Amino acid sequence: MYRGFQLDRFQEDAIHAIDQHHSVIVTAPTGAGKTVIAEYAVEKCIQTGRRVIYTAPIKALSNQKYRDFYQTYGDRVGIVTGDVVLNPFAQVLLMTTEVFRNTIFDDMTRLEDVEYVIFDEIHYINDIERGTVWEESIIFAPQTIKFVCLSATIPNINQFAEWMRTVREIEIDVIEELERPVPLEHHLYLEGYGIGDLESLQRIQRVLNNEELDDEAIAEAVPNLIRTDLVRYIQDQNQLPCLYFCFSRKGCEQNAESYANQNFLTPKQREDILHLFDSLCTRYNIHETRNVKVFRQLVSKGVAYHHAGMLPTLKDVVERLFTSGLIQLLFTTETFAVGINMPACTTVFDSLEKYDGVNFRYLKAREYHQMAGRAGRRGIDPIGYVYARVTPQYSDIEQVRRILTDKIESIESQFNLSYSSILNLYEKYGDAIYDVCTQSLSNFQNYERVRRTETKIKHASQTLKALPPPTCIHDNVDGLEQIGGYSRILDQIAERIQLSKVQRLAIKRKERRRKRHKERRQKLTQIDREVRQVESAKHGNLCHGCQQFKQCYQRYRKIEHAENRLHTLEDQKVYFEHYQRNQISSRLKVLEELGYIDESGLLARGQIASQIYGYEMQVTQLLFRGFFEGLSEDEFNALVMAILCEPRKDWGNYRKLKDRRLIRLLKTADREIDSVRILEEQYQVAEITPVMETKLSTAILAWSEGCEFEELHQYVMLADGDFVRSFRLVIDLLRQMHRAMAGHTALLDKIERCLAKINRDVVDAERQLRIGQEETAANDASISQ
Repeated sequence: MYRGFQLDRFQEDAIHAIDQHHSVIVTAPTGAGKTVIAEYAVEKCIQTGRRVIYTAPIKALSNQKYRDFYQTYGDRVGIVTGDVVLNPFAQVLLMTTEVFRNTIFDDMTRLEDVEYVIFDEIHYINDIERGTVWEESIIFAPQTIKFVCLSATIPNINQFAEWMRTVREIEIDVIEELERPVPLEHHLYLEGYGIGDLESLQRIQRVLNNEELDDEAIAEAVPNLIRTDLVRYIQDQNQLPCLYFCFSRKGCEQNAESYANQNFLTPKQREDILHLFDSLCTRYNIHETRNVKVFRQLVSKGVAYHHAGMLPTLKDVVERLFTSGLIQLLFTTETFAVGINMPACTTVFDSLEKYDGVNFRYLKAREYHQMAGRAGRRGIDPIGYVYARVTPQYSDIEQVRRILTDKIESIESQFNLSYSSILNLYEKYGDAIYDVCTQSLSNFQNYERVRRTETKIKHASQTLKALPPPTCIHDNVDGLEQIGGYSRILDQIAERIQLSKVQRLAIKRKERRRKRHKERRQKLTQIDREVRQVESAKHGNLCHGCQQFKQCYQRYRKIEHAENRLHTLEDQKVYFEHYQRNQISSRLKVLEELGYIDESGLLARGQIASQIYGYEMQVTQLLFRGFFEGLSEDEFNALVMAILCEPRKDWGNYRKLKDRRLIRLLKTADREIDSVRILEEQYQVAEITPVMETKLSTAILAWSEGCEFEELHQYVMLADGDFVRSFRLVIDLLRQMHRAMAGHTALLDKIERCLAKINRDVVDAERQLRIGQEETAANDASISQ
């Protein structure tokens, strides 16, 4: 028992490991109760007077856990994220994983009394953009720290644990739970046909492929389909509340609006939800904000949406409404599935495909099961229901089958040291940095890849040796060398003939007029002459016209294919063995040429860049060229925004800068940063420093000069949440610059004034969190009534 709850076996095992002062890795399905383990570790540290750090992959989860823990432990709890710092030396400290990694490099002494670090959603180590942060944290954290790593299912958990044991001194226990406390039923909603399963999809596709498009043929092939509107069916079957996952913000909003003409609430529920909504909006001071009145209309029907484009305060309101149990149908993007403990009876997928920023692709099995796992409320629902909408005419049934199976993808290392990480490691280890980085999960997994590749090389080598070589009928002639030479001649002839076709076509297009007829004929004759000259090389060759040519050529091609296969495998082996070392070496060469390091350690530029995590090269280059000193606060903010701005595909039109001085300054600044990009290309650095982007320049200028939030849309068509997130990124970078430039009094004062101009109203994350913290008890009281 723990806090009056009967523990599951895996929870008991994890708690026992913590009592034994071990690190622990726990994998269990979403909703199985991993949070209890984290809460026990926190309570244990408080009882023993030690500190504990709880890291989360996203700020929303950090904020939620902060509110939860604050409600229990009060001022013993603090939070440090990029845009919020409250009680930073508290006994229980909430952080994003990036902040924890940065703390390791900045001042490891701040972690001396930390007993446990909790990594929630540790499978984020697989994230392409951010996964390296988890890996660096595990490798470089003080050895006295123990970890509680929590995750959904990880198929290669034992490999992950073995790697951790190679870099951590404290014993690590692995606890794996495969069963869900609330079982799930998985269904497909086949667009135009009804509710079915994989077999239903297969049968419908078979009918469609035979072009038997009438309803009678479908009904005969799939007699068990439930023909109904999906949401209506879920409501009739008492399977609300429902989390409805859409993979676009627009999809969330359009779906919510389309279902707002239905009512999912009783009159009493409607009265309760509007009272709570109005109360929360008043407390957050957003009751007069754009879209809130429209949103109120949705809420009155028990419908809402939730995505990153919304005001963070409005997202908070939605989360609290959903926790109350009054929202019956919530359309949301996938971020709602990460860590936030808000289960429903049912989850629906609007599609099994998503746009990943480059292309449309089918979901990974991990993504599907993470979201599907929100279905089924423990202690309330005997079964959780999952529905995925697919269009039979266009669905790849093998992809759908892959997603629905329980075979989750293994986690793979994304280790990729930034310039600031390399600088911190170089300062501590010098040239031994290469040895330190062999501790990465990437290196650990590459050893296994090298072993597998070596086995393939051995097999490919044996295959090559077993192939019979061509034998020439002529005396004292090496058959393989002879046919190889002839083959190269034939390839050259084929290439020249192909080139001649392109040249002839270009000449005919260019020399169309009749008076150019003679000139055109001369050029075409010259091309024919060059082709014949190349073709003449095969005449007189021993292989030309030989009756045994076909047999020799086939044998040669098989040997050539086997040799290419062998060379490819050998190249792969070299790549696996040296990729990380080569990337570190490339970045060190860039840093050395730009004057950040020398053989003795970090130079002045390196000292500054080592304290900035993200955009360190851009900021440092501009700082040492004196760009920031002569700027006004508004210009300073505009420059920082241009450095970090990364536009989304759905951003609309924007108003261009008109300030000629600022335009000239931004162009000059980007040319300065170009010196970094040139060296990165020269030394083949994998990720090139991005160019500066001015789409938000007019908006940040207006905000810095004091405009109202509602006025920002005249400068760029952007969602409210994107404005807030972008401005908070500027705040985060300004704070990093402030910390890195200690002693530079004039610049520090200017940065403080820059922060004051941006960090206000709905952008002020700390204010938002304080309001939530102060009102948690009142909100909970409202919810319980």
